[in-house]
Amino acid sequence: MVFGAIGLCLFYFQNLALLPYVHLRLLTLLVFYVSLRPSFPLAFWLAVTLGLLQDSFALTPLGFHINGALIIVAVGRYVRRRFLITSGGTQFLASLAALILQEVGLRLTLLVSGYRPFLWDSLSALHGVEILATALLAPLLFSLLGLVERGLVRRWPSAGTADLRLR
Repeated sequence: MVFGAIGLCLFYFQNLALLPYVHLRLLTLLVFYVSLRPSFPLAFWLAVTLGLLQDSFALTPLGFHINGALIIVAVGRYVRRRFLITSGGTQFLASLAALILQEVGLRLTLLVSGYRPFLWDSLSALHGVEILATALLAPLLFSLLGLVERGLVRRWPSAGTADLRLR
């Protein structure tokens, strides 16, 4: 519930305030952060909900952003079991790897959907900078989300937020 509200706020901030000038994938970082948490159903449903929201807003084929969000969940679940993601450097590297794998998955989705001209045309140095800048923001966003989690657990320890604690 809390991550859904944060995702909705990030969606509006990203698409109404930043989008004409700044291209960052803040929702992707949120989905990646939640996929690193113990609860898989929470990550899955957040990815589907935010992916559907992005699909309804963008002019892409239905399921395009859902596929990208599910790739992020899969990478997050894989990374969660293999590596200790606690320092800023590992958060940056894991986020960078997840964003690159998401981009590859999105390009393959476009290829399978029949949008061949879009496969390599929109790749540019600016697109790489977008991925890099988003990955650089990962430690900051993860810290802010951790503060929100700890604040909720302290304020309402028995209100169903016990699964939000870091384990």
